[in-house]
Amino acid sequence: MFKIGEYFKGNDFLRVADAEKMGISRAVLSRGELQRVAHGVYARTDAVPDELALIGMRSDNIVFSHETALNLLGLSNRIPAMPSITIPYGGSVPHSIASAVNAYRIRPELHDLGRGTEETFMGNEVACYDRERTICDIIRSYSRIDVETYANAIRNYAGSREKNIPQLVSYAQAMGIERKVLKVMEVLV
Repeated sequence: MFKIGEYFKGNDFLRVADAEKMGISRAVLSRGELQRVAHGVYARTDAVPDELALIGMRSDNIVFSHETALNLLGLSNRIPAMPSITIPYGGSVPHSIASAVNAYRIRPELHDLGRGTEETFMGNEVACYDRERTICDIIRSYSRIDVETYANAIRNYAGSREKNIPQLVSYAQAMGIERKVLKVMEVLV
């Protein structure tokens, strides 16, 4: 018989949908070994909830972006007051997190551009845009970004050994902001 404790050796959270696929009933989930940390999500009773991982579990369309991605990627040391996510137009932010996130929307064909995963500070993998996509997002959304965060992010990216300018330009072309990106980068690179 499957023991719930075995599942948590490599995972911090268990979604009801995943539990049901493994043959674990809802009754077993609510016995007291686990705590409900969000609608349809359980964790060990001794677990400290990872807010970013919980937000990311709410929908496969959620990708951490902008200020949150900058922080996860090490391009900023500022932890945003509210996590930033990007979802495709036509998708909706789950009601349970709508007031707790800054939501950006993008054309569906651009939603997966630069999508990858990053580890939260608590060690959980979440969907997050890569460095180049994040810089494009920051430039594209300049008016919604704190000036100091914007300037530090651009400077940190330009000074990074991990920057990939051809990839940055490719993403900028796809997003229709090539001229803006080149103008910002030519000053720093």
